[in-house]
Amino acid sequence: MRIALIGIGKIANYQMQAISHTRGITLVDAHDLDPVRAEELPGSVQFHDDLDKLLQRSKADAFLVSTPTPSHFEVAMKIIEADRVSIVEKPLCTNQQQVDALMTAARTRKLPLYTAFHPSYGREVEWWLEQTGAQNFEVGRLIGFESCFADPYFLDGKLTLGAVGKAGAWLDSGISSLSILARLLDPEQMAVVEGRMTVIPSISCAQVQGLGLYRFHSGGSVGYGMIDTNWTLGKNYKTTRLWYENGVIELDHAREYGRLRLAGQEELVFNLATDKPRLVNHYCGVFDNLAMLFAGGEDNKELSEVLHRLLFSAL
Repeated sequence: MRIALIGIGKIANYQMQAISHTRGITLVDAHDLDPVRAEELPGSVQFHDDLDKLLQRSKADAFLVSTPTPSHFEVAMKIIEADRVSIVEKPLCTNQQQVDALMTAARTRKLPLYTAFHPSYGREVEWWLEQTGAQNFEVGRLIGFESCFADPYFLDGKLTLGAVGKAGAWLDSGISSLSILARLLDPEQMAVVEGRMTVIPSISCAQVQGLGLYRFHSGGSVGYGMIDTNWTLGKNYKTTRLWYENGVIELDHAREYGRLRLAGQEELVFNLATDKPRLVNHYCGVFDNLAMLFAGGEDNKELSEVLHRLLFSAL
């Protein structure tokens, strides 16, 4: 599978590393508004300074959108209207109307459309899926969750450089939590109870903090959970806790480990980190999933629609 990259920034560097570790996927072309970015590309990759010419000339099978979040819709729509396949970094776009428009355009042209939910392929998430699938721990029914994604992007009354290219705390990180939870419980069984957003009109982002309360059905009962996204805490903190009848698992997404506490037993800590950066590990999972789906003529449109509906319903 040949990939063309659109947008050569921080995330794109991790994506390029992951592509080099993924059998069957090759980066062939790239585009960025800043031609100096071409220096960051491997020698085998052709740089294009014009997006329209890239879409006309590239022999890529799919185009990976790794541009700032607010531009996702425009770039993805341009790819679809050129009858090319689009892979978009999460979130797909910034409102429900844009999601609907992209889905309609892709389905009308019978084109795949894939959203790269990279946090859901963290090694700690994959590990817990393996443990629950093999029933290695008797945790019982899931009764609740709490997922917090915090970044130091709003300090001393202003946005930091880390916020560049982001749309807002809830839009960029709420979808991360939802994508992780979707691998651990059925997102079709989730519904928004309430959303609480902190917006500062004088700064150029949608939210500096966002919290979503959800209910879900599990094992014939109703459970409740919370997603908290925050740019004001001054730290990088990314953790999901899942409460089961017989204990709790804490998945640390920043440090790639799991901490399990079962009733009446000593705490167990599992370090899942490797010698690769965590985001490279994430994207290795994304590209493995992408290759598998595309080989079968499939994508993740339906999942993306469900998760973005849960995201935007909290606004």
